[in-house]
Amino acid sequence: MLPEEFSKEMWDCWRDVSVAYSTFAKNMGVDTSELYVVDALWDEREGLSQRSICEVCDMGKQTISAICKRLAARDVVVARASQADKRERIMSLTDEGREQWRLPVERMRELEAKAAAAISADEAALFVKVVKLYAKTFQEEVQR
Repeated sequence: MLPEEFSKEMWDCWRDVSVAYSTFAKNMGVDTSELYVVDALWDEREGLSQRSICEVCDMGKQTISAICKRLAARDVVVARASQADKRERIMSLTDEGREQWRLPVERMRELEAKAAAAISADEAALFVKVVKLYAKTFQEEVQR
């Protein structure tokens, strides 16, 4: 496969995965971006800074701020000041938020596990290696 063909295939795969998550969110009746934020917070009992959420979800600061405000208005998340930097807000899921989002998050993770199980360990290792190499090389070229 030529490099141009491979790059197109990579883009198509990324788009297909993105569409799958968007379709899942729509079917569950939730916002895709909110799903990503709630999922990022799901296993973080102590919460995450909005900056960390930006990095985990690959979204901008204003986008994450708006999503967190929407979720806070519905009592899904609560904000507190960071001990280290009072200007930084730490977001945590509330018990009510955890209950509201339990079905979408658990179902998404169940489907992710099922999809991953369809791939052999060798295929998974190769996939991760290739995608990381592709991303690293692309990022290096962007920096030039």
